[in-house]
Amino acid sequence: MNLIEAIEKGGQFSPLSVPELRYLTAAADRVRDRWPDVQVAKTEQEREALAQKLRERVEGDDWGDTRLSFVVTAASAVFDPERRDRADLARTRDFIYAEIAASTSETLLSGLLRAYLDSYAPQAPHTTALATALVTSMPRMSPSVRLLLDAVPELLDPKTGSDRLAVRMSEMSDPYTELLRLGVRNPHGGGFMDLAHLSLTSRVRMNLSERTLIDWYIRWLRPPGKEEARTTGAEAAIEALIHPWLNNMPEDKLRSYLVETLIELYGDPRIKSGGVWGGINECYMTIVHRWLTREDMRFFTGVVDETQKNAMWPPRRDFWLKLYDEGKIDAAWAALSSQAFEYAREHLMRQDAKNAYTRVAFQAGRPSSNTSILIMKIGNKVMVDGCHNYRTHVFDIADPMAPQLFEEGYDCDQIMRASPAAKPHGSAKNGMEPWRRWVRDMINADVARSQRTHPYTKVFRPRPPKPRYAAPYRSSGYDRPDPRLSADIGRGNPSLGGPTPSLVDWGGAANPVKSTAVPRTATTSPRVEKAESSAVVSGPSATKSLRATQFSRLTDRMIAYGPTAAAAVLAYIEAPSDGRTRSLLSPKSREALKWVSEERGEPPSRLMNPVEYLLVNLKRSGVDLDDLFASHTATNKGSAEPGGSETSPRRAPASGAQKFPPLPDHPNGRLELLLEHVDALEDLGMWKRTFEQRKAFSVAFKKLKERSPDLRPTEIADLQSLYEELRQGGKVKRR
Repeated sequence: MNLIEAIEKGGQFSPLSVPELRYLTAAADRVRDRWPDVQVAKTEQEREALAQKLRERVEGDDWGDTRLSFVVTAASAVFDPERRDRADLARTRDFIYAEIAASTSETLLSGLLRAYLDSYAPQAPHTTALATALVTSMPRMSPSVRLLLDAVPELLDPKTGSDRLAVRMSEMSDPYTELLRLGVRNPHGGGFMDLAHLSLTSRVRMNLSERTLIDWYIRWLRPPGKEEARTTGAEAAIEALIHPWLNNMPEDKLRSYLVETLIELYGDPRIKSGGVWGGINECYMTIVHRWLTREDMRFFTGVVDETQKNAMWPPRRDFWLKLYDEGKIDAAWAALSSQAFEYAREHLMRQDAKNAYTRVAFQAGRPSSNTSILIMKIGNKVMVDGCHNYRTHVFDIADPMAPQLFEEGYDCDQIMRASPAAKPHGSAKNGMEPWRRWVRDMINADVARSQRTHPYTKVFRPRPPKPRYAAPYRSSGYDRPDPRLSADIGRGNPSLGGPTPSLVDWGGAANPVKSTAVPRTATTSPRVEKAESSAVVSGPSATKSLRATQFSRLTDRMIAYGPTAAAAVLAYIEAPSDGRTRSLLSPKSREALKWVSEERGEPPSRLMNPVEYLLVNLKRSGVDLDDLFASHTATNKGSAEPGGSETSPRRAPASGAQKFPPLPDHPNGRLELLLEHVDALEDLGMWKRTFEQRKAFSVAFKKLKERSPDLRPTEIADLQSLYEELRQGGKVKRR
């Protein structure tokens, strides 16, 4: 090699690889979670002792063995509402202002910024002095704090900062998440953020009558992934959600959603009367209790509607609902049998409700008859009614044996034996008018005391099943974007794949207070319906007709064959024959097949992708789906009239290319897209041929669902390759 070649080779520099910051960011978040900011001692005596100790050191100029953590903690105590205006601490406050203006310690300045935010009071002298000193010290603060103050300049406004931030929050599509991205460590913190929350609540309370805005506000109170809702300012939040209905009645579905969400966030006020419910105005509490009574009656009547089909029940149901409409039923509490509860959990409660197992009581008596009861307070009486042939029982409310409402469980047989007055509902021969008159008479009648003297047996609810995966939420790198992009959030950033959605983007005005348009549904991959229709066909010509029909999805083809086709697929997988190995079936695929086989129509969107790729992989393995669908259909339709057929049009959704968009350029966006379609990826990944491949994908799927910072680059690459295979309908060659 000559000199010229050596020089040319030495001049070919390789670009430096971009460091992987996601793991460092996640590790820093875990450190902050484990060792949070220094907090003031909890008791008043300890706070006073800290303030006096700092005063003594300032006046004596004695700083030997003094730690910065002590100064920060004591400064927070000095600026407490009880001490911020005290004359004996004036010199101490002046010292803190001067120290902020002169200090070069990033740790001290960050701690005193937290003390300023925690003690924030608009236009207060200490707030103005702290804000002025902090503004002058900004160049000496840490880079992360400077980024925060550049992104959220409202924090250093001592007069209207909290109100200005509330206006800005009202323009965000997800205030909690976007504040996190801007660098606010705890959007539900105290002081400044408490005032911002109250200001935001006062701005939106008059407009919280639309479901979309209600959902937006509830996401602020309890962001996704958080177990607990915001507690400070909860009284104002509850009253804001109820305020639009002081003189109006919401539709049944919205009323049910509101009251169930409130008790999920803050507990049932009938059981947990203290806490945030203790500060709610009486006029709002009256509405909450009325809604809760209606909800318990809905649970009871909904269950009985399903389980009791004789002609005697509808008149009873209508009678109790009429009494409620007349304002005679003050409170109600449903106690359901185990089977009735499962029905209510599936059909009458929200599927994501976290308080489902405490929402109603448990009825333990007569397990073979599946009896449920409704306990009502009507005036000074307690009435108990039950389904099937359970009589109506009446107790005086002062009777020690009168069943207490809102207990965990009851035994209907013990209540029946203790009842001093009871009457059957009537019969088809005599009608129910005597029973109706008797109930109305008993409301104002004198009822004797029960002859029972010993207390009822304590009944407990069955314990809820343990979740399949109970891993806690862990912050990760792709949960928190690069702080250098924070200033662009809310205005849109091309590197993030487009503008950040906000209430303005949803079609409303600049904030929810002035918004009148209904925001668009925030879905990433909506199913677009086409004009062409497919048909559900039965009869001897079904197989030939459907085999020649083009469908955009295999799921649509299965539905066209009828419910028996889904049952055939389930039987094929669950009971393999001819020496086949039993295939893996995900819970969502099983749920989708059962959904179709029970003649409930098209599965919900969360189940469409899993069952679609189950069918894709069956087809790839060599199964003739038309033969599989038709075999079970022919068996069940053998009694149909020859040559007869039925068709019912249904709209065919769009093709799979529209459901699985290309992976975006930004790594955070790619991981979020993979997480959104993780169910379909899991179904496809479980069809890999080797055990090692399935095991590797199982580990990667679990890390992805938990947003684990331990998700390795090689695992991300494998998931991205699997997603590309998913986009192409599973046609990419497996490795």
